[in-house]
Amino acid sequence: MATIIPSEDHYYAINYTPVDFIEGVPATYFLFSLREQGELHFNNFDTADAELRVEGLTTPFWVHKDYLILQSPFFREIFREASQSSDDSLIVINLPSPETFAPLLEYLYTGNDEKWYDTMDRNNYYDVWLNVDFLGLGKEARAICFAYYQNEILESEET
Repeated sequence: MATIIPSEDHYYAINYTPVDFIEGVPATYFLFSLREQGELHFNNFDTADAELRVEGLTTPFWVHKDYLILQSPFFREIFREASQSSDDSLIVINLPSPETFAPLLEYLYTGNDEKWYDTMDRNNYYDVWLNVDFLGLGKEARAICFAYYQNEILESEET
């Protein structure tokens, strides 16, 4: 068994082992499997590994390490550091745009790109992008942001 974490184009092993993976099985397979249960686990207190607090928001999020570390080097590092502390059940983070985080988190759980796309508008697009970049999200999330930019912002500027 090995821990496989996705990088930009390939996988590498790290010491932190939140999920035991079968060597040679792509991390994308595990993410696909997790997302099949994403709606059931999203913000679910009963199954969560930790409480996530975002500075600037009053509402806590109940999160699962596996969903987040597979998709974000930021969360990978946060959970690695938390696992070395005495209390890893409360995580507090500061984001560039706290108000656009909830739909992004739901997307990380479900992979529902259309639903996430529909939460973007001309007023919050840049803030969404700042969070995507800050969290180090991969090509899939960035492609959704680029599609929004191209379809909604560039097209409206051309007309």
